[in-house]
Amino acid sequence: MSVDLLYEIGVEEIPADAVLPALQQLETNLQQGLTDLGLPPSAISTYGTPRRLAIIAQDIPECQPDSVDEHKGPPAEQAFDEDGNPTQAARGFAQARGALVSQLEVRDTEKGRFVFAEVHRPGQPAAEVLPDLLRQVTLELSFPKTMRWADLDIEFARPIRWLVALLGEEILDLEIAGLRASRTSRGHRVMGEKRVEIPSPSLYLERLSENGVIADHHQRQEMIVKQAQQLAAEVDGRPRTDADILTEVNFLVEYPTCVRGSFDPRYLDLPPEILVTVLQGHQRAFPVEDADGELMPKFIAVTNARPEAAHVVSQGWERVIVPRLDDAKFYYQHDTRQPLGQRREELKRVTFLKGMGNLYQKTVRLEQLADWLHQAVVSEDKQLRSVLSRSAQLCKCDLVTMMVGDLKLAELQGVIGGYYARASGEPEAVAQAIAEHYQPRSPQDPIPASPAGQLISMADKIDNLAACFRLNLIPTGSADPHGLRRQAAGIVEIIIQTGYSLSLSALIDYALQLLPAPAEDEVPSNEQTAVALKEFFAARLAAAWEQRGVSYDIARAVLAIPWDDITDATRRATCLADLKGKDPEAFVDLVTAAERPARITRPESLPDSLQVDTSLFEHPTETLMSTEFEAVRQDVEAALDQSQPDYARATEYLRSLLPTIHQYFEDVMVMVENERLRNNRLALMAQIDTVFSRIADFLQIVPPNS
Repeated sequence: MSVDLLYEIGVEEIPADAVLPALQQLETNLQQGLTDLGLPPSAISTYGTPRRLAIIAQDIPECQPDSVDEHKGPPAEQAFDEDGNPTQAARGFAQARGALVSQLEVRDTEKGRFVFAEVHRPGQPAAEVLPDLLRQVTLELSFPKTMRWADLDIEFARPIRWLVALLGEEILDLEIAGLRASRTSRGHRVMGEKRVEIPSPSLYLERLSENGVIADHHQRQEMIVKQAQQLAAEVDGRPRTDADILTEVNFLVEYPTCVRGSFDPRYLDLPPEILVTVLQGHQRAFPVEDADGELMPKFIAVTNARPEAAHVVSQGWERVIVPRLDDAKFYYQHDTRQPLGQRREELKRVTFLKGMGNLYQKTVRLEQLADWLHQAVVSEDKQLRSVLSRSAQLCKCDLVTMMVGDLKLAELQGVIGGYYARASGEPEAVAQAIAEHYQPRSPQDPIPASPAGQLISMADKIDNLAACFRLNLIPTGSADPHGLRRQAAGIVEIIIQTGYSLSLSALIDYALQLLPAPAEDEVPSNEQTAVALKEFFAARLAAAWEQRGVSYDIARAVLAIPWDDITDATRRATCLADLKGKDPEAFVDLVTAAERPARITRPESLPDSLQVDTSLFEHPTETLMSTEFEAVRQDVEAALDQSQPDYARATEYLRSLLPTIHQYFEDVMVMVENERLRNNRLALMAQIDTVFSRIADFLQIVPPNS
């Protein structure tokens, strides 16, 4: 027999961004816990609102299955005497395991004959073991911020106010935070009853819906989108339902009611990014656009109030939004009275990082870094060089404007600078580069579209990274207050997507050279900083490859050999990943061919000067191996020593050595006593290993089925 389990944790309003992660934890931990108890459910569903975290596990067995615990005891000769009578060791072992001496068995093992005891344990009713599991998964939930309440020794996102724990129609004997579980939930604060009785798990959603709570967050989100689309369509528009904002507002309400509001069309003169930031970022409302994608003087907001109060709520939203738009319009008009270039002197009063000068000095470094990058990755282009120089000079000037000075609009830095550059009469290419130079801000954000934007973005990010690492402000664990992981990942993405070829080490060294000498004596040297930064980039590069389907061991193998060009390393990693995916047998052959020479030579630490002397060959297979290898080496070098190496062709050549390598190890004893012969054979294997290492360190590849 099976039965459903309902568990609901009722709380004061949880922050919207904490609900979904908590539900995911709850589902994972309860699924694992039920499985470990021998009570696996057929399905699990989670439900969340600001005031509740709930989960329903379907078809849980009413009782655990009986189990048999097997215990290994002492050796047989210690457990029984010569006449087969049990010794004290046997009796003690049996007593400790809850078995009778007559139930002990003697079995043969790899280490000899030992005594074993099998203890049969009857399964416990689910109602008896579930309370401890529910208590455990509740207290193990983690949140970005927690709080304590009353005098309880418990931390949670917000105070727990009620618990519902039903196994079928039976209330489980559960107590947490001084609260005993019952079948009583809570309805909507305005639209439902204060106490809602839940007869059984199957009626949970229905009873809450009758009391103004749509507990299923998927259903709630569908309601929000549908209502927003209907309201926008009434004015011939469509809502911009940004995914992050949609998720946030979904977990701010228990019964969603969308309302449409308006604002004065004169605010449409503002840059659209400002309007969207005010509506979405400040007020958690959806902008409305027309069929051409242009913003309309309308918005859609989501409320937790009664539907009949929509008109009043809409008016309230309009009253709040207008002052925000007034501020933005004032900032824009005030800021654009002064050309952007005239603000550069003001940057001298703004500290970049303590010990790393001011923002004016940073723009000087950006100009130098952008010029270095231009020479490294782009053929001579005087116009681009001029755009880079001017963009570097102006890209931080919007930081001293009123618009960006408002903390609620600070996220528009860069974008606003682009608009102000246009208003100041700067070339469009300069304005675009300024607007793009913070991109990509996140993994979902695109890289800059223009070459100038790409190079200024890389210059800005490498300067930030070099300065922070020089001051030993290196991310630890999950703490990354300066967003350095994101910035390094941004550089990696720009290089991968553009195919720019440059020396990362040279870029890091140049960025470090441009920095002022820090005042602190205990900060790392430039050499130490460069090493740490290179390792930091390696981790970001491996993560970028993983998103593109490159397995961790291939990434590790490619990064284990000297690398300095992100584009080149990416081509090698992608080549191996493609081969593994398209032709697994060929990939295994390649790895096997590389491993055998590497495993026998690397532990010997041979001197680099050691050469192969063909006159010392004693077996025909040695000559065959040397001849075939020389031919393959020439082919591999021809494939790799060109402007764009052909790694696919090189790996095909290297894979062709496998039969001969196998034959070599069958016919030739490498580790002979004669030192000259041994070293000569090792030297040949070392040369083969060196050529394979132009692709990757294949010893880092995890063997199949391991």
